[in-house]
Amino acid sequence: MRLTAQSLEHLTGIITGDSQKSPYRSGPQLVGFFNDFGEGDLCGQGFPARAQFARDKLDKFNGTDTMKGIVSATFDFIGEDGFNAEDAAYQFNQILSRDGFRLIMIDDYGWMDGDKEVRINPRFKVRPLGQAIVVPTSLIAISHEGVTEQVRKANQKIETGDYSGAITNAYTLVEYLLKLLLAETATAFKETEGDIRALYKVLQPSFNLDPAKIQEPLKPIVGSFKTLIGGLYEMANKGSDRHACRFNPTRHHAKLAVNAAFVLCDFLVESRDYQEARAATAPCKETAV
Repeated sequence: MRLTAQSLEHLTGIITGDSQKSPYRSGPQLVGFFNDFGEGDLCGQGFPARAQFARDKLDKFNGTDTMKGIVSATFDFIGEDGFNAEDAAYQFNQILSRDGFRLIMIDDYGWMDGDKEVRINPRFKVRPLGQAIVVPTSLIAISHEGVTEQVRKANQKIETGDYSGAITNAYTLVEYLLKLLLAETATAFKETEGDIRALYKVLQPSFNLDPAKIQEPLKPIVGSFKTLIGGLYEMANKGSDRHACRFNPTRHHAKLAVNAAFVLCDFLVESRDYQEARAATAPCKETAV
Protein backbone atom coordinates (compact mmCIF):
# COMPACT_ATOMS: atom_id res chain seq x y z
CA MET A 1 0.00 0.00 0.00
CA ARG A 2 1.60 3.24 -1.14
CA LEU A 3 0.31 6.65 -0.06
CA THR A 4 0.95 10.09 -1.52
CA ALA A 5 2.73 12.82 0.42
CA GLN A 6 -0.63 14.49 1.15
CA SER A 7 -2.04 11.32 2.70
CA LEU A 8 1.13 10.79 4.73
CA GLU A 9 1.04 14.35 6.05
CA HIS A 10 -2.59 14.02 7.10
CA LEU A 11 -1.93 10.61 8.66
CA THR A 12 1.01 11.99 10.64
CA GLY A 13 -1.26 14.56 12.27
CA ILE A 14 -3.75 11.86 13.28
CA ILE A 15 -1.07 9.51 14.67
CA THR A 16 0.58 12.22 16.78
CA GLY A 17 -2.69 13.86 17.75
CA ASP A 18 -1.33 17.23 16.60
CA SER A 19 -4.32 17.67 14.26
CA GLN A 20 -6.54 17.67 17.37
CA LYS A 21 -8.82 15.15 15.68
CA SER A 22 -7.36 12.25 17.68
CA PRO A 23 -5.84 11.63 21.12
CA TYR A 24 -2.37 13.08 21.71
CA ARG A 25 0.52 10.58 21.61
CA SER A 26 3.69 11.36 23.54
CA GLY A 27 7.14 10.30 22.36
CA PRO A 28 7.06 6.97 24.29
CA GLN A 29 3.53 6.31 23.02
CA LEU A 30 4.64 6.88 19.42
CA VAL A 31 7.54 4.49 19.95
CA GLY A 32 5.12 1.89 21.31
CA PHE A 33 2.73 2.45 18.41
CA PHE A 34 5.36 1.68 15.75
CA ASN A 35 7.04 -1.05 17.80
CA ASP A 36 3.75 -2.95 17.46
CA PHE A 37 4.64 -3.18 13.76
CA GLY A 38 8.10 -4.66 14.28
CA GLU A 39 10.23 -1.65 15.14
CA GLY A 40 12.57 -1.70 18.13
CA ASP A 41 13.07 1.93 19.07
CA LEU A 42 13.55 3.48 22.50
CA CYS A 43 12.59 6.99 23.54
CA GLY A 44 15.62 8.57 25.13
CA GLN A 45 18.13 11.36 24.67
CA GLY A 46 18.33 12.61 21.11
CA PHE A 47 14.78 11.53 20.27
CA PRO A 48 13.60 13.61 17.29
CA ALA A 49 10.52 15.81 17.17
CA ARG A 50 7.39 13.68 17.52
CA ALA A 51 5.96 14.61 14.11
CA GLN A 52 9.32 13.98 12.40
CA PHE A 53 9.63 10.58 14.09
CA ALA A 54 6.14 9.55 12.98
CA ARG A 55 6.67 10.79 9.41
CA ASP A 56 10.02 8.99 9.11
CA LYS A 57 8.34 5.76 10.18
CA LEU A 58 5.53 6.23 7.69
CA ASP A 59 8.04 6.87 4.91
CA LYS A 60 9.82 3.67 5.88
CA PHE A 61 6.66 1.55 5.71
CA ASN A 62 5.13 3.30 2.71
CA GLY A 63 4.65 0.86 -0.14
CA THR A 64 4.55 -2.22 2.13
CA ASP A 65 1.64 -4.37 3.29
CA THR A 66 2.31 -3.20 6.85
CA MET A 67 1.02 0.25 5.94
CA LYS A 68 -2.55 -1.07 5.88
CA GLY A 69 -2.26 -2.13 9.50
CA ILE A 70 -0.73 1.21 10.47
CA VAL A 71 -3.54 3.17 8.83
CA SER A 72 -6.19 1.01 10.51
CA ALA A 73 -4.51 1.32 13.92
CA THR A 74 -4.25 5.09 13.53
CA PHE A 75 -8.02 5.40 13.86
CA ASP A 76 -8.33 2.96 16.76
CA PHE A 77 -9.82 5.55 19.11
CA ILE A 78 -13.53 4.82 18.70
CA GLY A 79 -15.36 5.84 21.84
CA GLU A 80 -12.62 8.15 23.16
CA ASP A 81 -14.17 11.14 24.91
CA GLY A 82 -13.88 14.35 22.94
CA PHE A 83 -13.02 12.66 19.63
CA ASN A 84 -15.03 11.26 16.73
CA ALA A 85 -13.09 8.48 15.02
CA GLU A 86 -15.78 7.95 12.37
CA ASP A 87 -15.73 11.61 11.36
CA ALA A 88 -11.90 11.66 11.30
CA ALA A 89 -11.86 8.52 9.12
CA TYR A 90 -14.50 9.97 6.82
CA GLN A 91 -12.46 13.13 6.28
CA PHE A 92 -9.28 11.13 5.72
CA ASN A 93 -11.11 9.04 3.12
CA GLN A 94 -11.53 12.14 0.96
CA ILE A 95 -7.72 12.15 0.61
CA LEU A 96 -7.11 8.41 0.82
CA SER A 97 -9.51 7.71 -2.06
CA ARG A 98 -7.04 9.41 -4.43
CA ASP A 99 -4.56 6.68 -3.53
CA GLY A 100 -7.08 3.98 -4.43
CA PHE A 101 -8.06 2.98 -0.89
CA ARG A 102 -10.60 3.79 1.78
CA LEU A 103 -11.28 3.06 5.43
CA ILE A 104 -14.43 1.15 6.28
CA MET A 105 -15.83 0.29 9.69
CA ILE A 106 -16.43 -3.35 10.50
CA ASP A 107 -17.66 -5.07 13.64
CA ASP A 108 -18.28 -8.54 15.02
CA TYR A 109 -22.04 -8.04 14.90
CA GLY A 110 -24.63 -5.37 15.55
CA TRP A 111 -28.30 -4.62 15.77
CA MET A 112 -30.80 -1.77 15.79
CA ASP A 113 -32.09 -0.66 19.19
CA GLY A 114 -35.01 1.52 18.13
CA ASP A 115 -33.41 4.18 15.94
CA LYS A 116 -29.94 3.64 17.48
CA GLU A 117 -27.32 1.43 15.88
CA VAL A 118 -25.46 -0.84 18.32
CA ARG A 119 -22.10 -2.22 17.15
CA ILE A 120 -19.87 -4.74 18.92
CA ASN A 121 -16.09 -4.29 18.63
CA PRO A 122 -16.19 -1.66 15.87
CA ARG A 123 -12.88 -1.05 14.12
CA PHE A 124 -11.51 0.25 10.84
CA LYS A 125 -9.98 -1.72 7.99
CA VAL A 126 -8.35 -0.52 4.78
CA ARG A 127 -9.92 -1.77 1.57
CA PRO A 128 -9.11 -1.08 -2.09
CA LEU A 129 -11.40 1.52 -3.56
CA GLY A 130 -13.90 -0.14 -5.85
CA GLN A 131 -15.76 1.65 -8.60
CA ALA A 132 -19.17 0.20 -7.75
CA ILE A 133 -20.45 3.17 -5.78
CA VAL A 134 -21.03 6.61 -7.24
CA VAL A 135 -19.06 9.34 -5.45
CA PRO A 136 -21.69 12.01 -4.71
CA THR A 137 -19.41 15.05 -4.73
CA SER A 138 -22.28 17.55 -4.67
CA LEU A 139 -23.75 15.89 -1.58
CA ILE A 140 -20.42 15.92 0.26
CA ALA A 141 -19.98 19.58 -0.63
CA ILE A 142 -23.17 20.69 1.11
CA SER A 143 -21.67 19.51 4.44
CA HIS A 144 -25.04 18.78 6.04
CA GLU A 145 -24.51 16.33 8.88
CA GLY A 146 -27.67 14.33 8.25
CA VAL A 147 -26.85 13.92 4.57
CA THR A 148 -23.13 13.16 4.84
CA GLU A 149 -23.80 10.59 7.57
CA GLN A 150 -26.15 8.63 5.31
CA VAL A 151 -23.69 8.80 2.39
CA ARG A 152 -20.90 7.45 4.59
CA LYS A 153 -22.99 4.70 6.16
CA ALA A 154 -24.45 3.55 2.83
CA ASN A 155 -20.94 3.06 1.41
CA GLN A 156 -19.69 1.34 4.55
CA LYS A 157 -22.60 -1.08 4.69
CA ILE A 158 -22.18 -2.06 1.06
CA GLU A 159 -18.56 -2.98 1.81
CA THR A 160 -19.33 -4.87 5.02
CA GLY A 161 -22.19 -6.88 3.56
CA ASP A 162 -25.02 -5.19 5.47
CA TYR A 163 -27.19 -4.89 2.39
CA SER A 164 -30.49 -4.30 4.19
CA GLY A 165 -28.81 -1.54 6.19
CA ALA A 166 -27.43 0.05 3.03
CA ILE A 167 -30.92 0.21 1.53
CA THR A 168 -32.17 1.86 4.72
CA ASN A 169 -29.44 4.51 4.48
CA ALA A 170 -30.24 5.10 0.79
CA TYR A 171 -33.88 5.74 1.67
CA THR A 172 -33.04 7.93 4.67
CA LEU A 173 -30.62 9.96 2.52
CA VAL A 174 -33.39 10.78 0.04
CA GLU A 175 -35.80 11.65 2.87
CA TYR A 176 -33.20 13.92 4.55
CA LEU A 177 -32.35 15.74 1.35
CA LEU A 178 -35.93 16.24 0.19
CA LYS A 179 -36.82 17.78 3.56
CA LEU A 180 -33.70 19.95 3.46
CA LEU A 181 -34.53 21.27 -0.01
CA LEU A 182 -38.18 21.84 0.91
CA ALA A 183 -37.08 23.89 3.91
CA GLU A 184 -34.61 25.88 1.79
CA THR A 185 -37.33 26.77 -0.73
CA ALA A 186 -39.78 27.67 2.06
CA THR A 187 -42.19 25.03 0.78
CA ALA A 188 -44.74 23.82 3.31
CA PHE A 189 -44.50 20.13 4.19
CA LYS A 190 -45.11 17.79 7.12
CA GLU A 191 -41.98 17.42 9.25
CA THR A 192 -43.16 13.97 10.31
CA GLU A 193 -43.74 12.78 6.74
CA GLY A 194 -41.64 9.70 6.08
CA ASP A 195 -42.97 8.81 2.62
CA ILE A 196 -40.44 10.04 0.06
CA ARG A 197 -43.06 9.78 -2.68
CA ALA A 198 -45.18 12.41 -0.93
CA LEU A 199 -42.16 14.62 -0.19
CA TYR A 200 -41.00 14.53 -3.81
CA LYS A 201 -44.49 15.42 -5.05
CA VAL A 202 -44.45 18.55 -2.86
CA LEU A 203 -40.95 19.49 -4.09
CA GLN A 204 -41.67 19.13 -7.81
CA PRO A 205 -43.20 22.60 -8.45
CA SER A 206 -40.38 24.43 -6.65
CA PHE A 207 -37.75 22.65 -8.76
CA ASN A 208 -39.59 22.78 -12.10
CA LEU A 209 -39.84 19.00 -12.05
CA ASP A 210 -43.43 18.77 -13.24
CA PRO A 211 -43.25 16.29 -16.16
CA ALA A 212 -45.52 18.54 -18.22
CA LYS A 213 -43.05 21.44 -17.94
CA ILE A 214 -39.77 19.57 -18.43
CA GLN A 215 -37.98 20.26 -21.71
CA GLU A 216 -38.41 17.42 -24.20
CA PRO A 217 -34.81 16.09 -24.28
CA LEU A 218 -34.80 15.80 -20.47
CA LYS A 219 -38.31 14.45 -20.03
CA PRO A 220 -37.58 10.70 -20.36
CA ILE A 221 -34.93 10.74 -17.61
CA VAL A 222 -36.09 13.50 -15.26
CA GLY A 223 -39.70 12.43 -15.65
CA SER A 224 -38.76 8.93 -14.46
CA PHE A 225 -37.60 10.21 -11.04
CA LYS A 226 -41.11 9.62 -9.69
CA THR A 227 -40.84 5.96 -10.69
CA LEU A 228 -37.33 5.72 -9.22
CA ILE A 229 -38.51 7.15 -5.90
CA GLY A 230 -41.42 4.74 -5.88
CA GLY A 231 -38.96 1.90 -6.44
CA LEU A 232 -36.78 3.03 -3.53
CA TYR A 233 -39.89 3.21 -1.36
CA GLU A 234 -40.80 -0.39 -2.21
CA MET A 235 -37.25 -1.67 -1.69
CA ALA A 236 -37.02 0.06 1.69
CA ASN A 237 -40.34 -1.41 2.77
CA LYS A 238 -39.53 -4.95 1.72
CA GLY A 239 -35.74 -5.28 1.75
CA SER A 240 -34.34 -2.87 4.33
CA ASP A 241 -33.98 -3.11 8.09
CA ARG A 242 -36.62 -0.40 8.56
CA HIS A 243 -39.25 -3.13 8.60
CA ALA A 244 -39.30 -6.92 8.66
CA CYS A 245 -37.57 -8.05 5.45
CA ARG A 246 -39.81 -9.75 2.90
CA PHE A 247 -36.81 -10.62 0.75
CA ASN A 248 -33.09 -10.84 1.41
CA PRO A 249 -31.28 -8.27 -0.75
CA THR A 250 -27.90 -9.17 -2.22
CA ARG A 251 -24.95 -6.89 -2.98
CA HIS A 252 -26.20 -5.90 -6.42
CA HIS A 253 -29.65 -5.05 -5.03
CA ALA A 254 -28.10 -2.79 -2.38
CA LYS A 255 -25.76 -1.18 -4.92
CA LEU A 256 -28.75 -0.46 -7.15
CA ALA A 257 -30.63 1.28 -4.33
CA VAL A 258 -27.61 3.25 -3.09
CA ASN A 259 -26.44 4.35 -6.53
CA ALA A 260 -29.98 5.32 -7.52
CA ALA A 261 -30.34 7.43 -4.37
CA PHE A 262 -26.94 9.06 -4.94
CA VAL A 263 -27.66 9.94 -8.56
CA LEU A 264 -31.08 11.35 -7.72
CA CYS A 265 -29.83 13.43 -4.79
CA ASP A 266 -26.75 14.60 -6.64
CA PHE A 267 -28.96 15.87 -9.48
CA LEU A 268 -31.32 17.65 -7.09
CA VAL A 269 -28.45 19.47 -5.37
CA GLU A 270 -26.85 20.53 -8.65
CA SER A 271 -30.25 21.53 -10.05
CA ARG A 272 -30.78 23.75 -7.00
CA ASP A 273 -27.36 25.35 -7.47
CA TYR A 274 -28.00 25.88 -11.19
CA GLN A 275 -31.37 27.51 -10.66
CA GLU A 276 -30.02 29.78 -7.90
CA ALA A 277 -27.17 30.92 -10.15
CA ARG A 278 -29.58 31.43 -13.07
CA ALA A 279 -31.93 33.53 -10.95
CA ALA A 280 -29.03 35.64 -9.68
CA THR A 281 -27.90 36.62 -13.18
CA ALA A 282 -30.87 37.19 -15.46
CA PRO A 283 -34.52 36.03 -15.47
CA CYS A 284 -35.43 33.59 -18.17
CA LYS A 285 -38.86 32.45 -19.23
CA GLU A 286 -37.55 29.10 -20.32
CA THR A 287 -38.07 26.32 -17.78
CA ALA A 288 -34.92 24.51 -16.75
CA VAL A 289 -33.83 21.92 -14.24
